[in-house]
Amino acid sequence: MWTLARKLLLHDRLRFAVAIAGVSVSVMLVLVQVGLYFGFMDTASAVIDASSADIWVGKAGSESFEFASPFDERAYYKIASVPGVERAERVLINFAQAKLPTGGDLGVQIVGIEHVRGGGAGIQPLLAPWNVVAGDAQRLSEAGAIVIDKTEYAKLQIDRVGTQTEISGVHAQVVAMTSGIRSFTTSPIVFTDLLSARSYLRGLGDDAVTYVLVKAAPGMVEQVKRTINAIPHLAAFTTSDMSQRTRTYWSTRTGVGAGFFTTAVLGIIVGFVVVGQILYSGTLQYIREYGTLKAMGAKNSMVVRVILSQAMISAALGFVIGSGLAVVMQWAMAHANLSVALFPGLYVATLFITILMCSLASLLSIVKVLRLDPASVFKG
Repeated sequence: MWTLARKLLLHDRLRFAVAIAGVSVSVMLVLVQVGLYFGFMDTASAVIDASSADIWVGKAGSESFEFASPFDERAYYKIASVPGVERAERVLINFAQAKLPTGGDLGVQIVGIEHVRGGGAGIQPLLAPWNVVAGDAQRLSEAGAIVIDKTEYAKLQIDRVGTQTEISGVHAQVVAMTSGIRSFTTSPIVFTDLLSARSYLRGLGDDAVTYVLVKAAPGMVEQVKRTINAIPHLAAFTTSDMSQRTRTYWSTRTGVGAGFFTTAVLGIIVGFVVVGQILYSGTLQYIREYGTLKAMGAKNSMVVRVILSQAMISAALGFVIGSGLAVVMQWAMAHANLSVALFPGLYVATLFITILMCSLASLLSIVKVLRLDPASVFKG
């Protein structure tokens, strides 16, 4: 079956090349678009996922992680006193204006963490900069110290530790740089100490808190969460729930998910139409040969296997080439500061979709051959 199918496909190499190109483009679009979606979702929840907290506590009713409403610091002490809470740390997240070397301003996302001062004890904050590639993030305890990401150079025009700048008119100095930490809002993330963050965000007040991160005693996470949720105006989520909540918000409320998956579906439709048309035209070209096979006693199942084999060959080659193109696109987009998340599960799902797409595309050809009267080949 495979040999006959291969010979029929290769008999017209141009038609075969077009079919493979159609499947390859379809595979690439599916991988890249879905990979971009997951890449954006990873970016959206990156700060949450990087924390070592068990529970995130925010103001009730806040839907967006980035745009959550701050609350009074008195709530922090209520949370810290809940039975089962081992550690509680304050976080302040909001937007401010950073001064550029050119004299202009740029909106940045301030992430103020409760850095342990006099950090000789070696206690790490529940949330801290990661992927540090230059400088010392432990210096965040210094007044005005900030940590930025080197991939944001095009926006901030800062590429070295020690650079001094201003945020909201207040002095700031880069003490460390990270790599690969980006915000879904496109505003560069600026890590700093909680006290420095409050000086950059003076409009929020001197005791503003956006989140309280909680480390619960072993086996006490759910009980602690229930107790905190009973406190008026507060909402507690496990870190995994908070991460999923943020992803869902950006995926559904902004239409990001629908946009990427619509493009992926269009890619599948393109592949389906191209492969279906190529296989059908090939079937018509060799219709007399198929009729001869049936006249010689070949069963319908045998002819169907030949057509399906052609579809599977197209699917296999198209998947291999399309996957390669997707990897190239991933590399190219990484240089454009875009993350394309390609992982084994996505490849497996795309392979299944490709096989299904090519199989369905062959149905018209199969129906045509099944209805073929063997005696027609002997008619003038």
